Amino acid sequence: MSGLGRLVQLPRSWWRAALLALVTLFIGTAILLPRYNPVTRSSLQGAESSGRVWNEIILWRLALMDYVRQHESWPQDLASVAPDIAEPRVRMSSPRPFVLQADVVRDSQMGVLAGTQVLLQLDRQRWDWSCQGGLPPTPPRYLPLNCSPSPGQPEHEPFGWLRSVIWTSALVFGCLALLRLVRHPLIGPAQLKPERLRRKPYQHLPQLDRLLRLTGRRSAVLRAAGIRLPDWQRALRLAGASPGARVRALAERLSAVCKPAQGEWPVPGDMFEWTLPPELPIALGRCLVYAPPAELEEGELVRQLRLLQTGGDVVLIVSPHHPQSPMPLLQRHAQDHANLHVLLDSPGQTEWLLGGAPDQVLLRLLATQLQVTRISPYQTRGGVTREDVFFGRERLLARVLNREPANYLVVGGRQLGKSSLLKAVQRRLQEHPAIACHYISLRDHRLTPRLATQFGLPVETPLEAIIEHLQKQSQGRRLYLLIDEADLFFRDEARNGYPQLSALRALSEEGRCWFMLAGFWDLYAAALLDYQSPLRNFGEILAIGGLEPAACHALATEPLRRLRLGFANDALAERLIEASGRRANLVAILCQECLEALGPDERVIEERHLRQAMASQPVQDALVGWGRLSTDEQACRLDRIAVYHTAQQGQTSLTALDALVQSHGATGQAQALRRSLARLQLAYVLRRDETHGVHDASYVFTIPLLQRQFEPQETALLLKQELEGLETVLNS
Repeated sequence: MSGLGRLVQLPRSWWRAALLALVTLFIGTAILLPRYNPVTRSSLQGAESSGRVWNEIILWRLALMDYVRQHESWPQDLASVAPDIAEPRVRMSSPRPFVLQADVVRDSQMGVLAGTQVLLQLDRQRWDWSCQGGLPPTPPRYLPLNCSPSPGQPEHEPFGWLRSVIWTSALVFGCLALLRLVRHPLIGPAQLKPERLRRKPYQHLPQLDRLLRLTGRRSAVLRAAGIRLPDWQRALRLAGASPGARVRALAERLSAVCKPAQGEWPVPGDMFEWTLPPELPIALGRCLVYAPPAELEEGELVRQLRLLQTGGDVVLIVSPHHPQSPMPLLQRHAQDHANLHVLLDSPGQTEWLLGGAPDQVLLRLLATQLQVTRISPYQTRGGVTREDVFFGRERLLARVLNREPANYLVVGGRQLGKSSLLKAVQRRLQEHPAIACHYISLRDHRLTPRLATQFGLPVETPLEAIIEHLQKQSQGRRLYLLIDEADLFFRDEARNGYPQLSALRALSEEGRCWFMLAGFWDLYAAALLDYQSPLRNFGEILAIGGLEPAACHALATEPLRRLRLGFANDALAERLIEASGRRANLVAILCQECLEALGPDERVIEERHLRQAMASQPVQDALVGWGRLSTDEQACRLDRIAVYHTAQQGQTSLTALDALVQSHGATGQAQALRRSLARLQLAYVLRRDETHGVHDASYVFTIPLLQRQFEPQETALLLKQELEGLETVLNS
């Protein structure tokens, strides 16, 4: 241990004795040996030097008076009348006639007189000199009695020391009072760490405000804590307000819609309903907010809450309790994850009102007092509707948004993100000054009735009239329709000669409307495989595949971070992403299942949680459906043969598949198999393997988790069954 370390570890009594010895030495030298005290030395030297200084000044005064009497004028050169002084300590000059300026030399031996100045003026009528301190001023106690101090400097008083003692004592007492004020249990921590101000119980805010104003530190402390003065003043007003007023103020800070809860509630106090903002990154659209009366006894309050029936709604309890009377029973009740009750205590209310992110306060409370699956932000069904959980697709969005309106065909398998992409485009264009954008989820083949119903028109309204109606509503903005889930529509159009698609193409060519159409194989076939289709060269094709690696990582970790959860290490997150094949909805499902696997008090996802998630039923359900990608049973059979062969061999190819089906008597299937491989690629089941070169057309599984679903013996049996079925059909 170093010498400094040993000094720090000395007993406190030793430090106290050393400090006392230093204070005694200082006071003793100031009284008995002032020359050796750093505080009194300068004053003593000044007193010793003042006699010599004034002797020199007197000699100069006499010499100048003699000169003036003889010549009746002031000398042009003071050096001509300079008295004979050995080692002068004063430099003389004359700023104007009959005025003498004396500057004491800057010498440490002169003490406090060093560098000071005295001004003397000769009165020719009375032949007398007046004296005044200059700049810098000479301390008044070193001036003669007939010499006035510098302007603004107090005159020397014989008993000025007594006044100094009084003022010093007052200063000491003032400092002690200020120290006591600063060390107040309320204001002290706030000044040392201003950020603590945001977590003070709201009942303490008025007293804390008074203390800060007394010290003159309110503005500085608020600025250091990042608190705006209007927010502080509002929090002060709400400190004494009713519970209902605080609830409404909390809702306003969160941008939530607050209204009294409907119905009769068998609890004392006020019950409110909040509609939470859609950008809040949790799966919670509304909640109930309960403001119990302050006089309600804690045990009775907990009993009432246990009997409260909310129909599955989360209840936020805005606690009225004072910090001096805590409510441990209520806190334990809220920490029980078996209920849906969340406690917002008084420090939390202050942070909500004063902090810059009330949504983070709410997220922290929900994440620590509820089952995280109740508020999980992962959207595992349908297109992503909230911007905060939409990740990636930057290039696709840029291709659409950074250009003039155009037609786009979004193709991809189920649950790959087509709907999410369209809804992201809609969100970004909804406030566009020159584009009127509308999203339509079709889901069946009836396009025109669906459009008419959505825009409040009669069902029988023709397409042309619907577009005219939308153009009038758009007020000169260009019309952009995003049509999702349109496969059945494309299929029906193909059977009937594309009448409505031809109309859409005509509207686009006339510049009256632009379209973004989303679908799977039927859209792909109509756009690329059918040369008679009006979708041929209709618009740019956007193929939806896996998310970008960075976007996958953000999707897997960012929503968890907002809930104060996370993976034990980055390798686990990467394993999850790799297993999902970067399929967006599968990443979300895996993360959701990891949350389901967490215990009540667990905040970290570990290896066992990930294994449980990968084996969960929702994940298995998300991987099915690849065997029915077409309405043509023969095409589906070829799809299954390709998948089973890939599972058996680790990879497949068109050549290998054709040889396989020919060995079972199925000839002339090369074109159908080629379409099957294209369909499986589009569905994100298989991908072209480029590891062996561009020209080696081999295919492997896109999603590693899917490959793990196949047992070798079962796969061989299923493949044999499909091949025999294919042979039977072709030979019948």
